[in-house]
Formats: sequence, C-alpha cells, structure tokens
Amino acid sequence: MRALTLDAVAARSGISKGGLLYHFRSKEDLAAAMIERSIAWFDDALVEAGADDPDTKGRATRAYVKASLGMTPLTGAGFDNLCAAITTALLAFPERLAPVQDQGARTQADVESDGLDPVLATIIRLAIDGLWLAENFNLMRFDPDLKSKVAARLLEWTRNEPK
Repeated sequence: MRALTLDAVAARSGISKGGLLYHFRSKEDLAAAMIERSIAWFDDALVEAGADDPDTKGRATRAYVKASLGMTPLTGAGFDNLCAAITTALLAFPERLAPVQDQGARTQADVESDGLDPVLATIIRLAIDGLWLAENFNLMRFDPDLKSKVAARLLEWTRNEPK
C-alpha cells in the first residue's frame, strides 16, 4: 500500500497531483474508486465469459473459472495487477471491504444456483480463488502446462460432474 501514493498515481496516470486530488480527496477515496472499478470490471468479465456458453448448467461456474484465470479479453495480467493492488488496499482500509463481500456473495449465489451440485460448484470456485491468490501474491508459481490442465479439469467438472 505504500507504493500507492497520490504522487505515484498522478505520475502513472499522467495528470497532476492537483488534478488527482480534485477527483480523490485522499488515498482512501482513491482506493474506494479502484475497488468499485475492479468489481464492475470483474462483473463485466463474468458476463462476457458466459455470453457464448449455450449450456446453462454450470455456466456461472465456468464463467468464474474463465474470468478469474484471465481466459477472457477483459481479464489477464492488467486485471490481476489491479486486483492484487486492491487486495492490498483492503488491508489498509478494511472498512471498504463491504462492496467486495457483496460481489463475492452474488458470485457465490450464481455458482450455487447454476444447476451444478452446489458443493461441487463451491469447490471449483475455491480452487480457482486459491490458484489466483497463490499466483498473484507470489506464494506459489505453477507450471503453465499444469495450470492449464487444472483449469481444463475444473471446466470439465462443470460439464461432467465427478462421482
């Protein structure tokens, strides 16, 4: 969070610090705006990931896998970097967690009601969350081939539930 200074953001965005302060009176206001933007971005990615999926059973869970792992045009390294920065911002401003929790609850409701066994859908979601967190916080690096195979297996389970 120390790297998220108003000076650094102003320099990176190409506007003056005064211009930045016109829109965001504090680092907390900036963090709140980043959180709101990332939630909207991820919601758009979920819609995009499920838009061309003709099979309604498991669609929300498949969309979550694809959006979370950067398998859509809206997600990828830039989105991951933003989300990692926001996760760090939430440590500094835990009172800003409510919108993230609300988005998580909506997503969980979607995966639980998309026709898959709700336990399986939740296991898939938690596996994806763990993979994303491990990679984005440099806790673990996965071989790209293994990561691809894990994603493929999880997606397969949304079409053919394991016994």
